[in-house]
Amino acid sequence: MKGNPGKRSLLRLTALPLIMALLLTSVIGAAPVRAASFGPADADAAIKAFNAKFWDPQAKYFWANSNRGDNYQSFWVEAELWEMVMDAYLNTSDPKLKAELRTQIDDIFDGTVAKHGEDWTNNPFNDDIMWWAMGSARAYQITGEARYLEKAKYYFDFVYDTQWDDEFAGGGIWWLNSEHNTKNACINFPAAQAAVFLYEITGDRHYLEAATRIFSWGKTMLTDGNGKVFDRIELERGPVPDSTHYNQGTFVGAAVGLYRATGDETYLEDAVKGARFTMDRLVDDNRLLNYEGPNGDLKGGKTILIRNLAYLQQTLDDLDDRAYDDFEREFDAWLAFNTATAWSHRGEEGIVDGNWVGQLLSGTYESWSSAGAVQALTVVEPQEAAPRYPVRNAYSRIEAEKYNIGKGFVLEGSPEGTLQLGGIRSGHFAAYKNVDFGTDGAIGFIARAASGTGGGNIDIRLDGLDGPRVGTVRVEGTGGWHQFIDAVGVLEDEQGNPVTVTGTHDVYLVFNQVNDEYLFNLNWFRFTENDPRQTDAYAKLRAGQLDGGSGLSVNAEHGYLEGIADGAHAIYRDIDFGSSGASGVTMRVSSGHKGGSIEVKLDSLDGPTVGVARIPALGGWDDWVDLMALVDGEQAVGIHDVYLVFHGTDGQDYPCNLDWFNFTTVKGTGRDAFGKLEAEHYTIGNGFGTEQGGGQTYLAGLFGPNQPYAMYNYVDFGDTSPEQFHVHAASDTGGGTIEVRIDSMNGPLIAAAKVDGTGGWHNFEVFSANIATPVTGKHIVFLIFKGSDWLYNLDKFTFGDPALFTAPTTLPAPVPDDVPPGEVENVRALRENGHIRLYWDGPYDMDGKLVQIRLFKNKKQVGDTLEVRRGIQTALLPEVRNPRNHTVTFTAVDHSGNVSKGHTVRLDDLIKK
Repeated sequence: MKGNPGKRSLLRLTALPLIMALLLTSVIGAAPVRAASFGPADADAAIKAFNAKFWDPQAKYFWANSNRGDNYQSFWVEAELWEMVMDAYLNTSDPKLKAELRTQIDDIFDGTVAKHGEDWTNNPFNDDIMWWAMGSARAYQITGEARYLEKAKYYFDFVYDTQWDDEFAGGGIWWLNSEHNTKNACINFPAAQAAVFLYEITGDRHYLEAATRIFSWGKTMLTDGNGKVFDRIELERGPVPDSTHYNQGTFVGAAVGLYRATGDETYLEDAVKGARFTMDRLVDDNRLLNYEGPNGDLKGGKTILIRNLAYLQQTLDDLDDRAYDDFEREFDAWLAFNTATAWSHRGEEGIVDGNWVGQLLSGTYESWSSAGAVQALTVVEPQEAAPRYPVRNAYSRIEAEKYNIGKGFVLEGSPEGTLQLGGIRSGHFAAYKNVDFGTDGAIGFIARAASGTGGGNIDIRLDGLDGPRVGTVRVEGTGGWHQFIDAVGVLEDEQGNPVTVTGTHDVYLVFNQVNDEYLFNLNWFRFTENDPRQTDAYAKLRAGQLDGGSGLSVNAEHGYLEGIADGAHAIYRDIDFGSSGASGVTMRVSSGHKGGSIEVKLDSLDGPTVGVARIPALGGWDDWVDLMALVDGEQAVGIHDVYLVFHGTDGQDYPCNLDWFNFTTVKGTGRDAFGKLEAEHYTIGNGFGTEQGGGQTYLAGLFGPNQPYAMYNYVDFGDTSPEQFHVHAASDTGGGTIEVRIDSMNGPLIAAAKVDGTGGWHNFEVFSANIATPVTGKHIVFLIFKGSDWLYNLDKFTFGDPALFTAPTTLPAPVPDDVPPGEVENVRALRENGHIRLYWDGPYDMDGKLVQIRLFKNKKQVGDTLEVRRGIQTALLPEVRNPRNHTVTFTAVDHSGNVSKGHTVRLDDLIKK
């Protein structure tokens, strides 16, 4: 990042004007879309719209979302919005706007001081502090005000001087200063960037040395060496190789900055690799950047990513060497396509939601996720580009969040993975362009939905909100916002006549109220070439619509199975479990007798048993309960006849009545009931969040009136019932109760633990309860959190020895293999105080352990072999006055004892470099 004090580093001061309007290529069945172009005027319009929607000039702070009120942006995100404002200031040529933005730069800092105090080193998150260190350095470059440089140095020095650690993983900065459990990309690469800025400003080589040290460690320990950036490395789990936009961005930005500071082309290669990985892997099939919600920190990560990719774009433009010409052309076009697509999806007020694939016409906008488009318009070089909408297969799952036009709803995380449309009310809609129904056509529709109310309707229209209606599907209440089923139906016109849809169309899903204000959550949908109502395993299958059986009858008025004898069975033909298979089954039952079980078999009475649902005595035939059971997902795949076989307790008749059943897809993870069960590893839940503190991650925000619960699929109790249930919990109120139920929120109560106040939210204590109902085998466990106030934080639970809560964690042993690690690369050498200092990158293998270094003269080893732990990335050799005829060989060793072939370099070549 080249630059002088008081000047910006890399971003352009002006943007090139677009001289040609863009025309969209028309596609069959798609509604016309306005041409997408962007230039300086669009960047100005975007920052003005953003400030109008989210900036509070009285508080001198950004609101978190368009609902405003007292909901202000988080501390660290405010720093990123600060940099966005700086970039807008640097790039605008509008004198009035430039003056307003210059004032806003100071106001944001002043507002943050007013809100969070003068000294931010009391913040436990080192990355939060470092974002402000970097922003302060940039503010100094723009304004020349000494207070910003003082803060930049103070915050960087605090983190680097106190939080760098050589013991774990050979180096790196801890994520938290309150506890040391993990070293994350989100602190280390921003720290390297901040150090480069400070070196540019001060010329102090200490900051350049810090930047190179941090980056070298991070590249080796937190990347794959080929552009993918890992999220973190943990004491307990080792490397966590998840990649995200903002970590890719800061890696690229740090690499570009070091290239500009040192001229070492290795850093430029690193930046290009990081950008290439992002372009290829963190995008959808259309090469549009993914939306990384619902995580609040990640959903605006494109802001950081695009800012840093623009640093690379500027640097490549400045190169005389044309070695990167091919990449640069592709890179520029890709950035322009993403920017043009985002801007074409702005709403009426000029706000672009963080989900760039679609245009959110109205709803709740969040300032962090909406910042990405502003950043892109501000810093990306304008280039001819236009949005494109690929053809979608009507018969494959279409993820609901991949809408192209939408109104009203919000995007939320789904317990089934990916995202879902939530907060849906009557009149909201989502449109999906270019859905191809082929020539044979569709006659059915499946929507994966969940509802904690009575549900609602989905009207299916073609090619517009006022286009022909080709079907209406009823989404019933499912008992909870996270309990998904397939809502199914056949396609019919408004007169009830069957419809077959062919060709390519835009599909509009219009959501309509039946009784309740809030309707349902929608995860995905697809069309079918047959009637899915009695063959879709994941739909609500009416028990009375059986294809055969014996020993039971169908209630004439309500259609449920009744009068069920011991050994009775019901047959359901051609049930389609799909290619991924079922993992569970839910059955709506009542029992006014002694209960029993329902055995699920495939293809015949002698076929394999894939699941057994236990039916307790429920006290009455009118007391209906939804009970869950596990299903063998390896066998419940494809199309099968399903046999339900009923067994009464002690062989007695009338074990239950059965209204409906449906299979589920959420895969379970086996948990030992007698082990330490981390509360935050729930399968689905509602009414809480997670927090960290005291070295633990725990459930927090549990408010009794919200009826919170957590479900764990599944817990294995083995052959012997436990005697007690124990929890590790803390409360600064009077606490509450934790009920333990199996196989349903209304299933058998096996324990109820009373949690008392502990005098603080982090003062964790053990609370216990006796097992009221013996339990063995594998079960889905529900923890129901009850009370009239804020309840408690829940850290862990067990049905075994509570001493497990405080027992030291045993680190997992590396999985042995016989694959040798990769080699080190980019070896550098410097003469240093009578020695030769070596530096290198890699090896990048996650199971790498150490590097062996041998010095040779005329092929004969000189001195001892040095062994350096992976992550340290530097070593001292004795002085060699005449390095000719000397070589240095590096070999890498992993935790299995495998040794690489070795990498040899000439010492005189290293020193010349």
